[in-house]
Amino acid sequence: MKDVTQYARALFSLACEVGREEKIGEELTALATIISENPKYISLLDTPALSLPKRTELIDEALAPLDEYLGNLIKLLAEERLTYTVPQLAKKYSELYDEHRGILRAEAISAVPMSEEQIKRLTEKLGAECRKTVIIKNTVDKSILGGLVLRYAGLSEDGSLRSRLERIEKSLSEAKF
Repeated sequence: MKDVTQYARALFSLACEVGREEKIGEELTALATIISENPKYISLLDTPALSLPKRTELIDEALAPLDEYLGNLIKLLAEERLTYTVPQLAKKYSELYDEHRGILRAEAISAVPMSEEQIKRLTEKLGAECRKTVIIKNTVDKSILGGLVLRYAGLSEDGSLRSRLERIEKSLSEAKF
């Protein structure tokens, strides 16, 4: 897969210059969802069987309500037969947006759903540590038994009961009696 970072950076830079980084980000995310759910559309836009003018015409018709910078980028991707990269492009754009705005997205994995109060306390604690605005998504995974696994910024902090039991089991198995 082609690295979409350069495209995401260029689009984000343009969006910032015109003060539309949030709007373009929302439109790109929506477009990425549509493209992910309709793989035949990607095939159509990336096929060499359709002439470039015809592909451009299809894009103009389908994406007319979108921001002009985003539409132009999609045309460029179609020209290079890279429309399939739009979901990855949207992810990278979102990361650039979050970094620019000082936002840290985290996933808190728990055995049962966390209460709003627990999420609020965790958000405040992590925000104070990282000095960022934290957005936490709670995911339920009963296999961790209890405790919490926290994933953010490429890190994973495992405070789950399952991992604690596994460490105890390992230390007991290594112990010489």
